[in-house]
Amino acid sequence: MKCRRLAAILMAAAMTVGTLAGCSQGQAAGQEDNPYGIDEFVMVLIPGEETEKSVQLRDNMAEEMSEAIGIPVTTYRATDYSAAVEAMRTGQAHLALLGPFSYVTARERAGAECLVVQATNGESGYQSYIVARSDSDIESLADLEGKTFAFVDPESTSGNVIPTDEIINEFPEKELTFDDVHAEGKFFASAMYAGSHPASIQAVVQGNVDAGAVTNTTYENQIEAGNVNEEDLKVIWESPVIPGSPLAIQKDLPQELKDKVKEFLLAYDDAEYFGDPNSRYIEANDEDYDYLEELKDKYGLTD
Repeated sequence: MKCRRLAAILMAAAMTVGTLAGCSQGQAAGQEDNPYGIDEFVMVLIPGEETEKSVQLRDNMAEEMSEAIGIPVTTYRATDYSAAVEAMRTGQAHLALLGPFSYVTARERAGAECLVVQATNGESGYQSYIVARSDSDIESLADLEGKTFAFVDPESTSGNVIPTDEIINEFPEKELTFDDVHAEGKFFASAMYAGSHPASIQAVVQGNVDAGAVTNTTYENQIEAGNVNEEDLKVIWESPVIPGSPLAIQKDLPQELKDKVKEFLLAYDDAEYFGDPNSRYIEANDEDYDYLEELKDKYGLTD
């Protein structure tokens, strides 16, 4: 189905998640007055592989950012990509960690401006995988027709847009539309949105679907964490490198504030936070995401 959301529902979802998840706030002593016109700086994150340790590392980062920019920093996790974009659009969030495709949506609908992207040894980007169980007869994209499939989220780049485009390109004679790939009986016997990358890979492992889309980082992390046995799965397709998930800020915030946030992120060097001593934030290039906008226009994807 196309990526449509009702704004009212999304806003309710975003606010509900903010309440249920609980907010983590860094304290900036003596900052009752500030020149930015906001009482706190809100960062929204998308669903992912959250652990107690990752929450603490995120909270530590928020506290340090608060000290650097001079106002409290609050973080919360949105229900999905669209809720994160909607939170930015309505001014409920000032900074968001977005997937590449949801960033394209955010820059159009919410005035988002990419600041930084995580890179390892100066290189950013990741891949989309399609995985199946090792004991499956699925060996390539050609074997997917008539099977059951798990996508991640309507606005997930690696979990929906890129693999859908690849499937359409694999079967030109079928003249498939974007909707066809997600509709029951049009190409797959059935297709679902798992809601997150870990949920997608688990749907395959547990035999709930025949195959699924997942980012390569989640695939590797789930194996390393012991949540998935590598011998139980096989990768039947992998994409070219996709530009990394950016941290994007509201474009209409005061330039001084945007500069301080960017300066902080580029200087942040907590190896535990990044999960790799060779990883840091580097400046993001807005033009890297233009081809995703072309895909959005090609398939008429709307929110």
